[in-house]
Amino acid sequence: MSIRPPSRRNDRPNLLAHGGSFPARRFKVVLHKATNTDLMFVARVVMELTRFGSAEAEYRMWEAHHRGRSLVLVTHLERAELFVEQFADRGLPASIEPA
Repeated sequence: MSIRPPSRRNDRPNLLAHGGSFPARRFKVVLHKATNTDLMFVARVVMELTRFGSAEAEYRMWEAHHRGRSLVLVTHLERAELFVEQFADRGLPASIEPA
C-alpha cells in the first residue's frame, strides 16, 4: 500500500512509456600530470580534444601540473573511455572515475 494519496500515486513520469530512457551514470575524465612533456603540448591536446578555449585548456594543464590531476569533463561511460583513449594516443595519462 502506498503512503501517497490516490491523486498523487502516478504523478511521476514513466520515462520508458514516453520513449525516454533511464538517466545514464556519469563519469569523470581526469587528466594526470604528464612527466617529461612540454606543458604547451598538454594545453594544445586539451584544446584539440575538448571545446575549451586556450585559457581554459591552460588552466587544466596548470592544475594537472601543480596538483597532479585535473578534472577535464563529466560524461557518460562510452564518451569518457573515448577521451581517455585519445589522451593516451597523444601520450598523456588520463583516467575515468565515477561521478
